[in-house]
Amino acid sequence: MIGLFFQQLKWFVLLTLLQVLVFNHIHIAGYATPLPYVYFLLLLPSDTSRAALLLWGFAMGLTVDTFTNTPGAAAAAMTLLAMMRPGLLLLFGPHDKDENAYVPSAALFHWGAFTGYVLISVLLHEAAFFTLEAFSFFNWKELLINIGSSTALTTLIVLAFEGIRSSYRSTPDI
Repeated sequence: MIGLFFQQLKWFVLLTLLQVLVFNHIHIAGYATPLPYVYFLLLLPSDTSRAALLLWGFAMGLTVDTFTNTPGAAAAAMTLLAMMRPGLLLLFGPHDKDENAYVPSAALFHWGAFTGYVLISVLLHEAAFFTLEAFSFFNWKELLINIGSSTALTTLIVLAFEGIRSSYRSTPDI
């Protein structure tokens, strides 16, 4: 139990540092901004309680908000995603698992279902984040471009992280 907490804390710190130090400085064509810290919520075990999901999501969002000067946008978007995550796991997760608890991964879901899970999760997060950041629908075309391009870029980065994580786990110990 304590080991799982420290593993989650390690992912929390790693993804926060990557977001703050690397990904916040990437703005492709002025629209696409990757926000791969969302991967943290996607990696939590399926038996994580709703309260724990909300706390982890809010804490991650608040931490990112603190360092990126987006007052409340990341916290609200991550909290929304934390609320939606159990339904997304029911939709995309394995239906033939005997155990109740599993950690979502491409190896378990297969790449197609995992890609759908990531894409819908990232789309929900990006839509909430950029809508709250803009706080207006006046430039709705620019808002849609921000959401679409950032969703595509973030999804590719999260899938790359998962590819690295799954290849790292599948290598035999020497």
